[in-house]
Amino acid sequence: MDCGSSCIKYLLFIFNFIFVLCGLALLIPGILVETNLGSIDQATAESIGQIEGAAIAIIVIGSIIFVIAFFGCCGAIRESHCMVVTYAVLLLTILVIQVGIAIWAFVSLKNVEASTLTNSLKTPVNNYWRDENSRLEMDLIQETLHCCGAKGPDDWSSGSLNGSIPWSCCKVEKENKHQFCNERGKEPYSVGCGEQLSEFLKLIGKGLGGIALGIAGVELLGIIFALCLANSIRNEDRRNYRV
Repeated sequence: MDCGSSCIKYLLFIFNFIFVLCGLALLIPGILVETNLGSIDQATAESIGQIEGAAIAIIVIGSIIFVIAFFGCCGAIRESHCMVVTYAVLLLTILVIQVGIAIWAFVSLKNVEASTLTNSLKTPVNNYWRDENSRLEMDLIQETLHCCGAKGPDDWSSGSLNGSIPWSCCKVEKENKHQFCNERGKEPYSVGCGEQLSEFLKLIGKGLGGIALGIAGVELLGIIFALCLANSIRNEDRRNYRV
């Protein structure tokens, strides 16, 4: 194998190490998104099922990347035409699926309506003082996104909620948690969680889509290297066969 082919061989090996890191770049945000969504109740989860589906798909693709990297590394080191071609085909398949998921996630999450999420959050708000799961859900959303209620802090003054604004509706120190915002005289967050959650999901959609498309560019480079190496290996085998 000539100098150029040897360079491609080792470049492909190095590329697969980078490819493993790309797999982690998909797995980590996908797992984080799926973990956070796991603490949201069914009513709200139905409204954001698109982002959960995208996160699961990203996790699956990130896992498959490790299998594909195995074919790439072994094929490059052993100079196996079959393994390198298999690697290129698998990589091309993943690239097409990945681009499709990126476009789907971006388009679908771009159209998430704040009003839909606001209506979904009304149930856990109304059940906050009598249901532990609803309380944990709203505390998580309000504390993380710096929001209050489904539509705003006025939600807590309606019906049976008696105007008691939860601690998660305002910025608190750890030792002051589980007290009311009203009691400490602090101003609750003015924006509703439906609006904040909508913006958050759109940001996640752009992030996942951007990561997937960025990695797709790296994968395309790997496919080109793999095909060049496979062609070089086949030509070398033919020359050896003639001799």
